[in-house]
Amino acid sequence: MEGIMSIVSKMKGYDPSWHRRAKESIAQGALTNSKRPECLVEGIYPTHLSHGEGCFVFDLGGKRYIDFICGLGSNILGYGHTEVTHAIAQQALKGCTLSLSTELEVLTAEKVKEIFPFVERVKLLKTGSEACSAALRIARTNTAGRKLVYTDGYHGWHDEFVSLTPPALGVTFHAQIEKLPFLLNEIEEKASAVIIEPVSLDAGPQRVEWLRALRKLCTTRGILLIFDEIITGFRFQKMSVSTAYGVEPDLICLGKAIANGMAVSVVGGKASVMNFDEYFVSSTFAGESVSLAAALKTMELLQTRYDMERLWSQGKRFLDEFNSIWPERLIIEGYPTRGVFKGDPQVKALFWQESVLAGILFGPSWFFNFPHIDVSDLVLSTSKDILTRIKTGSVKLLGKMPQSPFAQKVRGQS
Repeated sequence: MEGIMSIVSKMKGYDPSWHRRAKESIAQGALTNSKRPECLVEGIYPTHLSHGEGCFVFDLGGKRYIDFICGLGSNILGYGHTEVTHAIAQQALKGCTLSLSTELEVLTAEKVKEIFPFVERVKLLKTGSEACSAALRIARTNTAGRKLVYTDGYHGWHDEFVSLTPPALGVTFHAQIEKLPFLLNEIEEKASAVIIEPVSLDAGPQRVEWLRALRKLCTTRGILLIFDEIITGFRFQKMSVSTAYGVEPDLICLGKAIANGMAVSVVGGKASVMNFDEYFVSSTFAGESVSLAAALKTMELLQTRYDMERLWSQGKRFLDEFNSIWPERLIIEGYPTRGVFKGDPQVKALFWQESVLAGILFGPSWFFNFPHIDVSDLVLSTSKDILTRIKTGSVKLLGKMPQSPFAQKVRGQS
């Protein structure tokens, strides 16, 4: 009976016709690298979704899944949040991209400054890649004559960052950018900036001390420190790594969860840095007001209605309990609201497969959002059952082994 139900569930979720149509009309078959079917268990996972509600997403056959991919971490409050959606709808009726600046640009910028006291001026953009590239331009403007930038982590798809990852197909602009050396003292004094993800997976005490040492060195040498908090912003304690640990960067990049799924990103810093000279960072859609309405409402709710400490503690409980099931073969490595599956690749593939057949959507990155609190016990119970069956050898792989997405390869997480 279990085998029959698995087949029925599989047929309902996976529809190859949509993947075929996508490959015939969309370059590389998908708009986002990590959403390609080959990054999951191809042949078993649905390739396309119809909609989302709370912590659930629905495939084109109507099957519901508890979703831990979460729009790549952007839906901190869950899909279709009533108040955020209302703010979006109200603003859409007033127009999206107006001919002059709107009050929402000012209100959104002021809210960012309120949440991050070390930020005095901001530029609003649409994507994390834009924010990180803008941060480099601003940094180099401030350090005239210095061009070298050190980087660690994933900062988007723009040329400077991709140039570091051979074969870097299509990239012809190789700026002065290098991987951050292991020993901080090897950072050259002529460097303009260092851009890092302050926390990728490791949020332990040693990482905090390393960040403080890096901050001190950059200050001493006149190097601007850029924190790429596109992922950690609005899903870390006190809203960011910077505020949680009291390590203030010269520039901070924010995005993803700031607008609960709408496209908004931020680069911010001291007025003396952000207003230095006439660098050019400009975009027609930077002030698009529907997304800004979503961002403003999301930030207000995170400040007043949603307790980040509760989310953190519940996410930690989930991680602790999941990682105790079969730690020798599969764990989620990370911090309480974001992680990556680590362990035996075969076990991971089997676990993902059986989870999606059971109505739970896991992927290359795991995110824990507020709506997950109410379903975490069910997911943990189901996970324990699945891993127990895998231990006994009663589960076979029905699809293809997943491949690591580009961002995880850059971070060394694959």
